[in-house]
Amino acid sequence: MQLFPGFKVVSFFPGRLKLRVDKVKDNQPFADKVEKDLRGLISIRLIEADAMSGNVLIKYDKKTFKNEKNVDDLVSTLQALFPDLDAGKLKSWLT
Repeated sequence: MQLFPGFKVVSFFPGRLKLRVDKVKDNQPFADKVEKDLRGLISIRLIEADAMSGNVLIKYDKKTFKNEKNVDDLVSTLQALFPDLDAGKLKSWLT
């Protein structure tokens, strides 16, 4: 599912979300920022932003992610990193 040009959900199942993001590819400083910003969220267990491939892997705790605030925190953090992101579409898809 493409949420805007250059931002695609590659795979999703509860506890794991993999994205392909053009803005991350070949941009190590931005990949590091993505990891830093997402790592601070309570439900995140693992975050890997790969500047070689442009992939962003997010593993999260399914139990704490059921809390709507935690979903909102992830979506708003991603929207801050990627302002063109359709936050409503992503949130409805994650829940």
